[in-house]
Amino acid sequence: MTTPDLQERLFELVRKQVWYLRQPVLTLATHLKADLHLDLLERVQLGIRLEYGLGIEIPDPEIGQWTTLADVLACVQRYVPAKAGLLTDVKQLI
Repeated sequence: MTTPDLQERLFELVRKQVWYLRQPVLTLATHLKADLHLDLLERVQLGIRLEYGLGIEIPDPEIGQWTTLADVLACVQRYVPAKAGLLTDVKQLI
């Protein structure tokens, strides 16, 4: 999976997490707390959303270290196999 594809999927999943912000502008420099208003619990929820949406497992300590979307992308890249397909629907998990 290419970095642009992964970044696009990441932004899509983040937008679902912060639906109440009404189409936030997302860049790699977007700060999770200052820009998206995500506290630690909401970052954990985002981590779970990413795990299900990307079919990966992210260690909890890494989620606590995220500050920007660049941090999230770097973390996700470590766990997504290079040739992995993206899950687009929860039904694919069953």
